[in-house]
Amino acid sequence: MPPSADDPTTHRYALRGRLVTLDASNTVLDDGVLYVRGLRIEAVLPADAPTPPGFETVVPVASGGTVYPGLIELHNHLPYDVLPLWAVPKKYGNRSQWGGSKNPAYKTLVTGPMRVLGEDPHFMPAVVRYVEAKALVGGTTTTQGIELFSNHGARRMYRGIVRNVEETDDAELPEAASKIADVEAKNAEKFLARLQHPHKLLLHLAEGTDEEAREHFLALEIASGRWAITENLVGIHCTGLKAKDFTVLADHGGSMVWSPLSNLLLYGKSADIAAARRAGLLIGLGSDWSVSGSKGLLGELKAARLAADVDEADLSDRDLVAMATRDAARILRWDQAVGSLQPGMRADLLVTTGTAGDPYAALIKATDTDIRLVAIDGIARYGIRDLVTALAPHVAVEKVPAAGADKRVINLHDPGADPIVAGLTLAEATSRLAAALADLPALAARSPEPQPLTGAAAGGVRWQLALDELAPTGAELRPRLPRLTAGRPHPTGPDLGPLTAASGALKPIALDGLTASTDATFLARLAEESNLPTGFGARLAQLLT
Repeated sequence: MPPSADDPTTHRYALRGRLVTLDASNTVLDDGVLYVRGLRIEAVLPADAPTPPGFETVVPVASGGTVYPGLIELHNHLPYDVLPLWAVPKKYGNRSQWGGSKNPAYKTLVTGPMRVLGEDPHFMPAVVRYVEAKALVGGTTTTQGIELFSNHGARRMYRGIVRNVEETDDAELPEAASKIADVEAKNAEKFLARLQHPHKLLLHLAEGTDEEAREHFLALEIASGRWAITENLVGIHCTGLKAKDFTVLADHGGSMVWSPLSNLLLYGKSADIAAARRAGLLIGLGSDWSVSGSKGLLGELKAARLAADVDEADLSDRDLVAMATRDAARILRWDQAVGSLQPGMRADLLVTTGTAGDPYAALIKATDTDIRLVAIDGIARYGIRDLVTALAPHVAVEKVPAAGADKRVINLHDPGADPIVAGLTLAEATSRLAAALADLPALAARSPEPQPLTGAAAGGVRWQLALDELAPTGAELRPRLPRLTAGRPHPTGPDLGPLTAASGALKPIALDGLTASTDATFLARLAEESNLPTGFGARLAQLLT
């Protein structure tokens, strides 16, 4: 959970620029001032309007660009975002065909490296620090968290600087969940009962394009016309759904998360976003993970623009920006707190360079080198040094050279920092991970058997990453309700298969770059991905630089 300002009663600033509010009227102030007190927006006014009470002595800081609400990501597998993009060799029909033990490349690229990093007390905290910073430098202020578990059987969500939908400790921001217990995932009545709870469930649904993927959705029909769907179900991916399925999902109050780049890379097809829109579904965005997706939402907005154009879907640039801001907030029931720039809202901000042209198209076209500021709860967390230090003058910052010639800095100061990562700099995290991934074969060979429950130790408690996409953990990322096949019920959804030892199959790999514009390997591989529509990868790579 992002910390409050050190003193909410005196922490004040005013930020001047073009303000894209994403409010109900889609108000854009070409020259406006955003007044922030503590963690909230106090006022949103034209630059020539009278100064609001309490800000008479506050001199507005020139942002040098356009101010948007911070980006809200509704789907990611954050720990895996240290891994490089996979050169996907062929099109798959569903999740079971490429993940887990059926695919040897999965062990080499995913299972082996993450076991080395996730179970080691030296590397695991570095993963946590690096992937959170990666979200920040891409303009993301809210995403899904990192789950840890310990040798004492305890589980917890990492509470860091970037807002975590799964653990907020804030009544204004009701927590969502991205996994459920095995028994709830496999029993329709228990799954429906779970959906009656007040929390949103962001769950993988119908991942793939074949009938097996669609069965994952059809299994939600408990009886004729009775569905295990409520307004609390947020379906991630939904690539296997037909137009009538989207109607069922919408009519029962469900919503969805679209991850177009990952869908196209793995399946050669994205969700039918035009049909989803016609059904009236509320839609958010997610970059999925670095193995088969964008580095963050700023990149995924570009992929979404290209995918919508390929499918000739009627989606404006404003529609797409809304998916990553106010519509995502509505899905979470957070729209009275974040997702737009209005008085009383949390000051989660993204500022990009320039004020010319259509403001929504400008955000979609913006690259990581265009980001001038990212703030969470009013605290400047990342951006151009002069701008960050103007808004957070007494906080030590760290250079982020990957984001442009040492001009950008990150503010990792957090009085309530989780001890897992407290004091760990981004530079040190980057160094540890790069060294570990370059030395994977030796590190994996340290023991011939998996080492259970190792991790950062404090007071006898040893933490490790809960890697749900690596092996079964007792919780599911998807409903796996049974369907009848040859008269016998079988669970739907993918089977990860047994965890096998990682040694012997691993090769050195490179740490995935923090930013797209500086990662030549990522850009080259993206341009060559064979499952993407003709010219899609090359065009996307061009948009990212």
